[in-house]
Amino acid sequence: MQQLGMLSSIYLTGGIYDGQTPAGGTGAEWRSSALNHLQKYGLRVTNPLELAWKSEEIPLGEAADSTNSKVRRALALIDQSDAVLANLNRPDFGTAMEIFYAHTHGKVVTVVGQSPFNPWVLSHSQARFGDLQHALDYIIEEQWQSTPLHWALQYEALLAERYEQLPPAGEADYKFIGGDLPVLVVSPHATAFWNEGEFQESDAYTGSMAALLNRLSGCHALIGNYCCVADPFFYLETPFCRALADIVKTGQIGLVLFLLGAPWHKSPGLQMYFHAPSLDYVSRLRLKLMALEPASLEAASMNSVDEKERNLLGFASHDLGLPAIALNIHKRYRMPRLQPERFSHFHQAVSEFLLEVGLELSHIK
Repeated sequence: MQQLGMLSSIYLTGGIYDGQTPAGGTGAEWRSSALNHLQKYGLRVTNPLELAWKSEEIPLGEAADSTNSKVRRALALIDQSDAVLANLNRPDFGTAMEIFYAHTHGKVVTVVGQSPFNPWVLSHSQARFGDLQHALDYIIEEQWQSTPLHWALQYEALLAERYEQLPPAGEADYKFIGGDLPVLVVSPHATAFWNEGEFQESDAYTGSMAALLNRLSGCHALIGNYCCVADPFFYLETPFCRALADIVKTGQIGLVLFLLGAPWHKSPGLQMYFHAPSLDYVSRLRLKLMALEPASLEAASMNSVDEKERNLLGFASHDLGLPAIALNIHKRYRMPRLQPERFSHFHQAVSEFLLEVGLELSHIK
């Protein structure tokens, strides 16, 4: 299989203010211009307008939790991007901090502003321009291609910092990444969790796998983002389970694929668990995976009331009425540094399946 490349995802940052910018347009209009121009060339653009800092200072009475949540969300969006386009025609503290964060986390930073540029800007950006159009032309010409391997390594390194960290007050222990196809890929064990009083380590790289499949196919992704006090796959009274239900109830999901890890002592390879109504999708996914190795199958009864069947797979199939598959992935497919070809070929096969099924479900809906 051919190694996949991914077009860059660009994060837009710059304060919102009144008046004209030297690049033309108001402080909000430059974002729309950049978004429309970059999307014409197939780039993914994150335009967090609701997160942009206004020129006036935050009132002293505003709750710290509100501003902290805003900062955390902005940083999470930068983590998911490959590059940052920053408008510094009227600089503010928020934009400066986002530039610093992006540069120190290996993102490509392009700046629009007036020269001479501050030494801090020179040290924390790769390219600087006096007007927006030249900056956009530069980004389009560069068209940074990120391999699945490099992107996953970077994503997992950031996620690993939170493996055993409980979520801050007011923040969820999961992350939802929206997509375009009516398929949801779920990684409940991306971070550590507790099960029957026992601490369990994360299924390493299943979180970055779900996020990567979102990038490759356009599916939705639901990922453990902090340590969970209750196993999100085997306990149904959790915020993770409620988030899954809420996402499905929007009517935009036609299939759920769970990514779970299998340790070394388990049978090597790939195992799929499913309920009978999902058999057609299981057969099609298995056919894609045959390029790697035959995946073993295990069907569960739809009418089973056995306690062990009441996990997130059963909840999605029985309670939510959706085709659902749980794919157990052996560690040898989750070692991008030591087994890069297996890792990349796995994503090639699964993303092809998600694209085909997702497009079919889109026409049905």
